[in-house]
Amino acid sequence: MAGRQLLFVATEAGSVYALDASTGEAVWKRDLGTVTTAECGTWGITSTGVIDPTRGLLFVIGATGSLHALDLSTGEESAGYPEQVVDQTAFEYVWGGLRIAGGRVYVVIASYCDVGGSDVFPEGSLKSLPLDRASGAIVWDPVPGPQNLGGIWGWGGVSIDPRDGSIFTAVGNSHVHSETCDCFVDDAGYGDSIVRLTADLSSVIDADNPGIAGTGDYDFGAAPVLFQPEGCPPLAAADNKNGTLYVWNRTSLAAGPVAEIPISDGRAAFVGTPAWSAATQTIYEAQAALFGAAGALGNGVRAFRVTAGCRFTEVWAAALGDGNQATPLVVGDVVFATGGKPGGFYALDTRNGARLWSAPTVGRTVAATITVGGSIFGADTKGTVYAFRPAPLRKSPLWLE
Repeated sequence: MAGRQLLFVATEAGSVYALDASTGEAVWKRDLGTVTTAECGTWGITSTGVIDPTRGLLFVIGATGSLHALDLSTGEESAGYPEQVVDQTAFEYVWGGLRIAGGRVYVVIASYCDVGGSDVFPEGSLKSLPLDRASGAIVWDPVPGPQNLGGIWGWGGVSIDPRDGSIFTAVGNSHVHSETCDCFVDDAGYGDSIVRLTADLSSVIDADNPGIAGTGDYDFGAAPVLFQPEGCPPLAAADNKNGTLYVWNRTSLAAGPVAEIPISDGRAAFVGTPAWSAATQTIYEAQAALFGAAGALGNGVRAFRVTAGCRFTEVWAAALGDGNQATPLVVGDVVFATGGKPGGFYALDTRNGARLWSAPTVGRTVAATITVGGSIFGADTKGTVYAFRPAPLRKSPLWLE
């Protein structure tokens, strides 16, 4: 909108807001609906939308499974939308963020909580749809065959390799019966694997399952982070619910991880995403289980600098809260992090993890913060949006909505 910077926020109540980034004033609101499931509760919008600045549209999808294209200035639906993307909305859900690349929007589909009905079961998939509507959707099924999970539900959705446009994603567990054990296994097809695909989703270029347990729901709940430290090959990193950060050479996934770093203790599902800073040559991981002389300190951030020989060396750790915590955000010499279950936002020194300031919240803080126009924006689970200005560092929010 001319002369006004907007912040777009989606909620589990199925609403999308456009807020004035300077004041928090609601410019427009759209209600896209919710779905109440038989066993997994009521859901609205978890997926992060994506902006197409050329067309002036915000693409967003919620529990109803309809992909919406909303005018950035007014919230009005673009011609030809919404488009139904999810087939079984009572069982299938989009957790991961949307991504635009090569004139297409990528949508990852998983399930609410790995359950189905008496005669139906969720099916995971990756779909890409053309923005110009000139052709149809392309679908990749991680676990061949119908109704066998293989959901892609990491918050980031997919990652795009800037070198060639190939797609990296990490897949959840399968649900396929094995006669060998007379049980349902989690790792059939590309279940529990990191996968690299061609941009058109026509073929798998490379993949790896780094030895995840075949049963027990230890799958990937994170989109791979693509990065390249100085003196290292291109790398990809992803978190697994077994509490481990895995790092691969992304030109040879099948060779297995080049690093496996224990991070979490499994009390809260380890489904976040690490953050990389080229400036500090450091990867920052939240929801790390931390311990002191007196025992458990809760969860927080651990920082690993990449040193000679592409080794990951821990340089500091900072306890912040407990439970699920969001991906850290690195802005200049500050790491912005969340407290998780007890709530709160934190600003840490990138060099040593020293706490620069913190701010309490009403609800839990499990969603990642973003930076826009020199401000930091975050939200809690009680429906409050917070804005901070980090330079000069401020402890009080600019506004609350």
